[in-house]
Amino acid sequence: MNIRVRFVALSCLLLLGSADLQAQDLSFSPYSRYAIGDIFHPTTTRNAAMGGIGVASDNYFSINRLNPASYADIVFTTMDVSAFGQYDRISTRTQTATPFHAGLHDAAFAFPSNKGPVITFGFAPYSSVGYSLISRRDIQLDTTYVEENRYLGEGGLNQAFLGAAFRMWKNRLRLGINVQYIFGNTQYRWDNGIFRIVGDTTVLSPDHQAVSVLRDVYVRGANGQTGFIYQDTIKASKRILWRIGGMVEYSIGVSGDRYTTFNNGLVGDTLGSQESGTIALPLKYGGGFMINRPGYWSFGADITYQDWATFTYFSDSLTLGPELRVAVGGEWTPEPDAFKYFKRINYRFGAYYKQSYIQFGDQPVVDYGITMGIGLPAGAQGNSRLNPGRATSRISLSLELGRRGNLKQELPLEELYARIRLGFAINDRWFVRRVVD
Repeated sequence: MNIRVRFVALSCLLLLGSADLQAQDLSFSPYSRYAIGDIFHPTTTRNAAMGGIGVASDNYFSINRLNPASYADIVFTTMDVSAFGQYDRISTRTQTATPFHAGLHDAAFAFPSNKGPVITFGFAPYSSVGYSLISRRDIQLDTTYVEENRYLGEGGLNQAFLGAAFRMWKNRLRLGINVQYIFGNTQYRWDNGIFRIVGDTTVLSPDHQAVSVLRDVYVRGANGQTGFIYQDTIKASKRILWRIGGMVEYSIGVSGDRYTTFNNGLVGDTLGSQESGTIALPLKYGGGFMINRPGYWSFGADITYQDWATFTYFSDSLTLGPELRVAVGGEWTPEPDAFKYFKRINYRFGAYYKQSYIQFGDQPVVDYGITMGIGLPAGAQGNSRLNPGRATSRISLSLELGRRGNLKQELPLEELYARIRLGFAINDRWFVRRVVD
């Protein structure tokens, strides 16, 4: 079986597997109860190891969805697939939990042409909801009772995307566009019960109502994304380049249906309601800068901004703030065309800081961390971009160590996390016209 047949076979398996993205448990964070859940940062494994930058970075062997203009750098037919695993340490002032979760991060495909645009499509999780919380308080009536509230959330949103990018102005300017179809289901549950203390145990009180509220939300709609990247030469003799990029993401039209069921356990009564409405995602802006010597080293920085105060979710009244993310990162390859394998490995590093839209009073939740990773060439030959006849398939690994929230800042919750990503970028040269048959 040749490489092209293997490429198509694996693509078919991934297409089938992507249909079951909703079954993944991709989050176990109480912070995912806000807005539409934890939103995935749409970078490749390579860029995740570089602080998550991607607005101006070059991605000639992988598919960077943070800025669709970067698709124009792709020179091979490419399949880019990645998965992740995350270990969390979630702490309140009285309790600690250590959940682990994993799943598919994305599956994307790119098809360049000689003079036309680069076409991409793929599938990825968009956001995830996953939490289970219990709160209790004592109630003094004729005797001591305990009121218990349980909050449960699960599910998330997925996306299927189609994009295109092309070059112009002597290959200095790149323009790109993405259209994303967002769909999925989230479920929220609230249970309330009054318990009587009997000795060392609690028993559900038969004299008080046990109430359960189940809310199912089904979402569908489209997002758009446009971007540009401009590059020019700093030092032609060593081919050192600078690049600047910008992107904007906007909601084309997202709507949903919300089904709510109320269950009163005392009288055995159940009521239901249905609501249809719109979900207006806020505009997202991003800018980036990079300086690099293709194949050898690169260093860049990104900044993205999204004002979640403009977010609307059915008829709910929400108090959310602006989200700002700043990241820096780089990559270094000792000798991309060297005979020794370890000199052709890509070494990556980065850091990021994000002020979240989640707020407690006037105190925003801050998320920051450091990243690192490597890129392992799959071939026995060098992988210089300057040789367009040589494929650049590789396996990428990234490690992210971060903190979200801080108990010392009077926030109710703190998360320490370690996220590992594994990515496969498979490149092959298709549609080559034979000179000699």
